Amino acid sequence: MEDFMKNKKSGLLVFEGEDHITFITSKVQASEHTHNYIQLTIGLNQAFDLEIEDIKETLYGVIIDSNVPHKLKGNNFWQFYMLINPESYFGLEVKRLFLIENSTYKLEADLIEDILHLISQIKCCNTYFTFIKQATHTLGVGYKNCYTLDNRCEDVINIIKNTPLNQLTIPSLAQHVFLSESRLSHLFKEEVGIPISSYLVHEKMREAFRLVFEGETLTDAAMEAGFSSSSHFSRCVREKLGMSPSIITKDSRYMKV
Repeated sequence: MEDFMKNKKSGLLVFEGEDHITFITSKVQASEHTHNYIQLTIGLNQAFDLEIEDIKETLYGVIIDSNVPHKLKGNNFWQFYMLINPESYFGLEVKRLFLIENSTYKLEADLIEDILHLISQIKCCNTYFTFIKQATHTLGVGYKNCYTLDNRCEDVINIIKNTPLNQLTIPSLAQHVFLSESRLSHLFKEEVGIPISSYLVHEKMREAFRLVFEGETLTDAAMEAGFSSSSHFSRCVREKLGMSPSIITKDSRYMKV
């Protein structure tokens, strides 16, 4: 990890897991944005600036609940970002342990220090897999990949995972599980915790970034992932992550766990 941070040509390292995405980066200067992920951020060598509801703080570690508008400036220092799917067992446990009373939780210094030690051991996918098991244990979370959903929502999620995203529509998904579009939307929001339209956008973003990191252009990746245009993709990324796709992908490395 130290070798990566010293390499000035690299600005971002991405690990994609089944229920989360992790960024280790010095690039973040995010304008106000909101997303459906639960966000855990830790400063690796310096504090970062966080603004929520006009309250500005300088922090070393924080957990932010899903759908909370916020600005974050890394000030060209390195941070660790974990974006956790709130519908996963992992996400539910983080909410239960840290976000019951407030939409943010400031991590204590001892916990930050423990996680920083684990982060320092990350060198590849195998060591990242070890990290995630140890980090969730440190947070007090029993790590699992999923929890029980309504069978129809499970079917829809499996279809989304196994079908080219540019072929999917909400009406076609509703038809597959013999529900009306409005009933599926209500059930999905109730079970998964986010609108199905937002879930589809996030899956399209993940797929587009995967394709970009495999060498495709932003335009081709956006179209193949199901966006109507590259500008549509860029707009969604700015709205969800507060940065443009080009900033995220420039001089970056991607690893699927």
